[in-house]
Amino acid sequence: MIKEYKKFIKDYMKLSQTSKKYFILMLVTATGYKVFAILRTLFAAWIIKYVTNTDLKMTTISIILVGLSYLFYHIMYIINIKVYGKNMEFCYTTLQTRLFNKVISVDDNFTKKISKGKLVNSINKDAIDIGDMCDQVTELYTTIVQVAIVEILVAIYSIPMAILLLIYTLIYIYIRNRVDRKGSIYFKKQKHEVDRYSNLFSQILSGLQEIKTFDMLDRLKHRLNEIKNKYSKSYIMKRKYFTIRDNDVRFITHGVKVIFYIILLLLMKNGSITIDILVLIIGYFESTVGYLDKIISITSKIREVNVSVERIDNILNYKNNNDIIYGDINYDLIDGIVEFNKVRFGYNDKEILKGISFKVKTNSLTAIVGPSGTGKTSIFNLLLRLYKPNKGKISIDDVDIYDYTKEVYGSNVSVVNQKPFIFNMSIRKNLDFVDSSIENQIEACKRVGIHDFITSLPQGYNTILRENGNNISGGQKQLISLARTLLSKSEILLFDEITSSLDPDTASHIKKVLKDLKKDHTIIMITHKPEMMRIADRILVLYEGKIVADGTHKYLLENSEHYRFLQARKSASKLGVFTDDKVL
Repeated sequence: MIKEYKKFIKDYMKLSQTSKKYFILMLVTATGYKVFAILRTLFAAWIIKYVTNTDLKMTTISIILVGLSYLFYHIMYIINIKVYGKNMEFCYTTLQTRLFNKVISVDDNFTKKISKGKLVNSINKDAIDIGDMCDQVTELYTTIVQVAIVEILVAIYSIPMAILLLIYTLIYIYIRNRVDRKGSIYFKKQKHEVDRYSNLFSQILSGLQEIKTFDMLDRLKHRLNEIKNKYSKSYIMKRKYFTIRDNDVRFITHGVKVIFYIILLLLMKNGSITIDILVLIIGYFESTVGYLDKIISITSKIREVNVSVERIDNILNYKNNNDIIYGDINYDLIDGIVEFNKVRFGYNDKEILKGISFKVKTNSLTAIVGPSGTGKTSIFNLLLRLYKPNKGKISIDDVDIYDYTKEVYGSNVSVVNQKPFIFNMSIRKNLDFVDSSIENQIEACKRVGIHDFITSLPQGYNTILRENGNNISGGQKQLISLARTLLSKSEILLFDEITSSLDPDTASHIKKVLKDLKKDHTIIMITHKPEMMRIADRILVLYEGKIVADGTHKYLLENSEHYRFLQARKSASKLGVFTDDKVL
């Protein structure tokens, strides 16, 4: 048991990075107020002793000592609470920062191994529980000290009673710890089902419209009920063990109390102890019961929090499949010439890109097209430096893209996705994340054609967008996202299926915006839309990880069977709801 909890505490201290200053202060103050609580019982016994002996002077001194023990108890307790608050804030803030930094640095496989539900629950509930654990650790240490001091004090007055108290203590701790260990297994299962429920529920909220359209509600309710049933079974099993724990220990405690009182009365009858010693030992026995309850409560909490420690450790120790080391080139005057030279890339033993080469000029619009799974998204992921190629070289302005600093590269390469993310705040604040200049924001919005719409709103740029911008149309959301991208001053703009879910009028407007943007940007877009392919200066046709055709729309219509097939289809995209599959 000791070895097990020592590991729990060691893992916690390593993860939480608790300040030694706070930990020592909490340990000292907790020890202080607990010692004064023990002395209070001793001084109370002295009062009985000296009152019985009609010793007024010593009775008065004992009363003063009781009063001082109360005073110092509360002083130490207040200091302990304040230090605990500071430490809680420190640990929680530190963990939140580490989790946030980890999440923004991981690769695409992260959410395949760690569900979003688990991640959200860990950032909220688990981080709070871990921040609270330092208080539990200091309470455990100091309560054990309390029990040890009481055992010594009882032994001073009566060895037999001390032995009986020690036997009771060991039996109590053994039974409760054994059952707690089994109960914690089902507690961990509860946490897992909560993660699954949160993950599925968040997906339902994201795809509510599609769910209603395709009549998925009954099947989803069934899946939610399956999760709830598993949670209930785990909860019932946990409660079963905790009920056994509480009932068995209570029975033992009551039995020991009866034996304890009988022995005390026999000792008092034969003159081995006096009335004040009787009161003192009974008081310490009752205190020990309380201390042991507290120890088990604390160890149960530590065991539960250890589940949270393991969960957050699992997140923080996640290893990217392809760690990116940023370079030191800080040159920011980039023209935007993009080149792939014999690039090969794949993961999970599957090669996706098979030695592709192409060069994109500045002030041009290049479309990357092809059936799903041919490597289009992988090209974007490589350009965004989410991965490194297995072979070959990717360069911008003849410089390897991995030689640029993180700041320079991030400010020169931006992506606009099919479903852009909009924060639940005002339009102005959504744009502030990139550039807080009101003049620049207006200029960007005018250029993409969303300014007039924004100013027509009652609160203009101060209009609050609902979560993910669902109080505006998809096209308006896309244009706001595009304006936000322009504010980044990026030379190279990547567009990933940005018109796939837009109405024809908005899609037509987007085409005009892209034609305008290519005047001073390098634009590369992935599209399945034949009408979007036609506006490109150059089209790269991918098939099974290779570039099988390269040219203008007119040239490819005449010379590429693959391209003619893409043009003949209305759309190659498919709607997927609640799937972890990635379109490559």
